[in-house]
Order: sequence, then structure tokens, then C-alpha cells
Amino acid sequence: MTKPEPNSLKKQIIYRDARLSGAYDDIWKNVGKCAFCDLREKYIFFEENNIVMTVSLYAYIDGHFMIIPRRHVRSTKQLTQNEWETIRKFSYIAKKLFKDILKVKGMQLVMKDGVDAQSTVEHLHFHCIPFDSPDLCQWNYRKLDRTPLENHRLYTNNGKALLKYAQKFELKYKNSNSLPIVCDLIMVNKNKQILFQERSKEAKTIPNLITLPGGRVESFSGSLLDELSREIKEEIGFNLDIKSVKIVSSQIGKITYLKNSVHLDKDYPLFSRFIWNTYLLTSVNSKQVFIPGDDCEKVVWLSLNQIKVHKLISPEIKNLIAGIFHE
Repeated sequence: MTKPEPNSLKKQIIYRDARLSGAYDDIWKNVGKCAFCDLREKYIFFEENNIVMTVSLYAYIDGHFMIIPRRHVRSTKQLTQNEWETIRKFSYIAKKLFKDILKVKGMQLVMKDGVDAQSTVEHLHFHCIPFDSPDLCQWNYRKLDRTPLENHRLYTNNGKALLKYAQKFELKYKNSNSLPIVCDLIMVNKNKQILFQERSKEAKTIPNLITLPGGRVESFSGSLLDELSREIKEEIGFNLDIKSVKIVSSQIGKITYLKNSVHLDKDYPLFSRFIWNTYLLTSVNSKQVFIPGDDCEKVVWLSLNQIKVHKLISPEIKNLIAGIFHE
């Protein structure tokens, strides 16, 4: 490891000691911008789905780090299902890291949600704090006006408001796509060949398979066919007439992607389950020119017999195609 330059080391020591020296009190009052919208990449050590794990510059305790969405969101209600699941996954990883690396079994997960709860920014974030001693919980306790039962009545007597907000969340904020939806397309030419795509380096699977063109539904403002058309255009440069296709299968699919962590400089597997809709388009011109893009590196036409014995086509796709073109 390269030894830090003197000025750099001095700054690191200021970061390290800021909580006890009182320097942090001046810092947070004069930030002037959202620090979490301008994250310093050198402190990020893991990332998925635009959620990062990054060390805290002004740590509460050794090993303290944060989970932060890159998007500027103030509250959990603004998170997508995918972001929520990633944060849940990262909190699990955090506790395991503390146990394995720091030999600390406990963890405090402190969520900063909303304007009043965030001293420096209005950007949702979560503090992952190794909990090795109760002295980390130094609250300014106040003389209480209500007993526990009085607190209980305070909320039960306002059950109407509780149910109102529960319904409001269901109607306004609940994300209905708890499983992502993937739409792909069986494109058949007059020779009964089917188009497959070789996946780009950034979209490889484990094992490394060739797949049907298509992809994940990103927006529910239109139809699933509109999303399929967008994916087909992005991946192979083909203008799909959605009136010419029909759905032939809808099932639960699963796949393992090969992901690369740029922060760790390592490849790792990422398992995914999804609702898998497959559509059919026949009589495609075999001389059609395709322009690979996005997740697609190259396209290839394969006959039904070639598909049956191809080692890089998943059993699920083979069975699906065999069921449609049984002879």
C-alpha cells in the first residue's frame, strides 16, 4: 500500500478525530450541498443497483460505514422495490462483516429519514454501526409525561389515522412488482430458425449462456409489449411491430448473472428470480440487418435441431421452444 502524502494523512486524521475534537460541529453546519449526491468514489467499497456501501468520513466508532442510495431521495417511501431489497441485502452483509472482521456480533442500523432527522443533508442514508458496548447509546433522556399504557392509548386512540396512512401507502407508494418482469422474444424466420444473442461482457451469465433478445421491464407507464419493443430496439436495433407478436409463455424464471464489483475488482455471482413472459414473432426476414447493443454483443440464427443440442442454451428455453414447435 502506498504511504499517504503528508497533507493527505493530516486530512485523514482530521476526519478520524472530528467527532471528539468538536470540528464536526462546524463542518455539518457549513456543508452547503448534498454530500451524498457527490460521493467520493475512493471511499465506496461495494455497490449494486445504485446502492453503495461507503465508509463514514466522520465515524462514530472504528468500522462504521453507511448504506446510501445514489438517487437523491429523502424517505424510504421513495425507494423502488429493487432499491429496498438491495438495502435489506446490504444490512445483512454489514452484520456478517462486523462479526467476521471486527469480531463484533451486534449492529445498530440507524436510518436517517426526512429533513429533521438529517443534520447535513436531506438524502436518505443508513448508518451501520458495530455495537460493542452500550455506551454508544448516549441519549439525552427527558422526564416523561406518559406511562407505557398511556403511550399505548395515544396510538390506539388514533387508530383512524394509522389506518388512513396504511391505506395511503398501499395506494400511493406500494410497489406492485415485488418480482421483476422480464420479457423476451422468439423471432422465427421462414427457414424455422430462431434468433439468439451472445451476451456482452457486462451481461454474462453463469454458466455463460446465449439467450433470446429481450430484457427487464423498467417502466409500467405503458404496456409490457411497449417495454419489449424498447428492449428489442436497444439490444438488436430492430423496430418491433407489437401488433405482430403474441404471448406464448408466462412463468417464474431464474438466472445467475456474473457481476463485477469495480470497487473490489472481483467478479461474483448474482442470483435473480423474475416473472418471465415470452412472446412469438414469425416470418422474420432472414436477411434482416441487426445492430447489437446494450446487453447484446452478437446475434446468431439457429435451427430447431441445433437448439436441441446446443450447450449454451438453457434447458428452460429448450423446453419452451420444443413445446411451441413440437413436430
